[in-house]
Amino acid sequence: STTSALFNVPKLAEDGSNWITYKEQTLTAIGARGSMRYTDGRAIRPVPFQAKKPDGSKPMETEIEALDKTIDKFYQKDSLVKQQVFSTISDRLLLRVQKLDSAATIWAEICDIH
Repeated sequence: STTSALFNVPKLAEDGSNWITYKEQTLTAIGARGSMRYTDGRAIRPVPFQAKKPDGSKPMETEIEALDKTIDKFYQKDSLVKQQVFSTISDRLLLRVQKLDSAATIWAEICDIH
């Protein structure tokens, strides 16, 4: 489809020779999905309630559900950004960055490499 074609980014060359254009195309595709804050570290991972809320009170079921939905949304968007990047880098680079904890740290590491 035309929409999916908008998000097609050529693979990053093993030697990084296309880094400048790869970086711009990747960031544009991520931005078009409304997920830029997942590459620059502005997206904050929500913390689940333990037995109590930060103010010491017991969370209500509706609060727990709302927070769970927020946590799910965070991981969904973070995973979309990871997938955008993972699908366009070499296996060697993927093995180097895949264990990092967020899309932002993965993107920062790839930028540091190139």
